[in-house]
Amino acid sequence: MSTGLALANDCWNRIGVSGDRTCPELDKFIHCRNCPVFASAARAFFDRAAPADYLAEWTAVLSGPQESALCDADSVSLLIFRLHGDWLALSTRSVVEVTSVRTVHRIPHRTNAILAGLVNLRGQLHLCVSLHGLLDVATPAGPPTHGAASRMVVIAQNAELWVFAADEVLGVHRVPRNVLRGAPSTLANPSVSFSQAVFGWEGRSVGFLDEQRVFSGLRSLNA
Repeated sequence: MSTGLALANDCWNRIGVSGDRTCPELDKFIHCRNCPVFASAARAFFDRAAPADYLAEWTAVLSGPQESALCDADSVSLLIFRLHGDWLALSTRSVVEVTSVRTVHRIPHRTNAILAGLVNLRGQLHLCVSLHGLLDVATPAGPPTHGAASRMVVIAQNAELWVFAADEVLGVHRVPRNVLRGAPSTLANPSVSFSQAVFGWEGRSVGFLDEQRVFSGLRSLNA
């Protein structure tokens, strides 16, 4: 865990569930995430100062010119992001936040190609899923890596909240509705089955995901 803090006791990595499991407290707490030592470290992690460029980046975004509300009927607000080699977009009405990459804790006997595990957001655990797995998007060979552009995206529908990792987030953009084209059913890309449209953006072909299909697919994990 890279937190910018000196962790004097990262016991979960040594004798806990990520170590040799010799911690005597495991009999009581079952998993490190239930232990007050882990909870205390999590609070310290989330109370740390923001990255140096984080506030500057969002200050620039929020202080920029605001688009007129008159154009809302002719455009749609989308979060554009990348999963490996695929550029995709989700309506911002389903996006709660974009945050830095967090450690994903596996769930014994439940983690699979779609359900990645649990992540801690401000002291609360949330399900982390792999849109790579859900959309059958290819992943790079070898162990997973998180580059400087990697982010975690929090999405929600009603009371359901999910977190997924994106290899890159291009940001929130308003896309004219007249550039949206129906996703051809003949395309070989499996992610097309979750797309309601495709459009071009700054030289990229972007799939506009149907949020209802995405949430339905994620909801089936609990079936």
